[in-house]
Amino acid sequence: MLNISHIIPLICFWHTVTNQISKYDQELISNNIVSLIHCLLFMTHHNYDYNVDYAAHMSIGYYTYDLIYILSCIYKSKSKDELKRRVPFIIHHFIAIYLLNASQTGESESKYYFLYGYNVLETSNIMLYVSYHLHKKYENYLHLNIISEFFQLLWYSYFRIIIFSSFMYTNKTFFFQLDLVTQFIVIILHCMGITWSYKLVKKNIKNFNILKELHGYGDGSTHSALLNSKCNHD
Repeated sequence: MLNISHIIPLICFWHTVTNQISKYDQELISNNIVSLIHCLLFMTHHNYDYNVDYAAHMSIGYYTYDLIYILSCIYKSKSKDELKRRVPFIIHHFIAIYLLNASQTGESESKYYFLYGYNVLETSNIMLYVSYHLHKKYENYLHLNIISEFFQLLWYSYFRIIIFSSFMYTNKTFFFQLDLVTQFIVIILHCMGITWSYKLVKKNIKNFNILKELHGYGDGSTHSALLNSKCNHD
């Protein structure tokens, strides 16, 4: 059962962790490291069946803290572009909190399905955090970033499309027993995974073209533009 008294201390915990890491690195990089720490902590709890109820509370605390941080960034910038950039993360966080809350308020069987599905989604993000970190810390290492983005495509698409689709199909009876709001949210998550996989495919095609030009197989007149685009990409 959801215990609100756990959430506030956990929000403070994630705030403290972020502040400590921010002392040693840039804000964007430190936030990415904290996201990876959260991901690994939940996976460890789930895969070793160690206090998964607390792990769910830990994730709710993390996403609540990150939502507060995101909303504060939007308020400070007062920019429509910043709002547009942050909207997918806001939607993702609200969905994650909703599903984690559902895992704590439902029956033990539904808890297993919710937390298993959530673990698949969290696992899919590992290479996203790794690739982002490499890009920010070693942006001049073009080949390293291209390789990491290729593995990001393989890893993310495998979990978000193959594993998650298989999970939904295998447990379709449970899925259709859920209320319509939860079904809709799960479908949105699945569509977001497919959409992001498609974007990763496009990014890797672009990377492939860059490699072709670097090694003299493409149109040399566009090599500089492609290289600059890659190095300046966020």
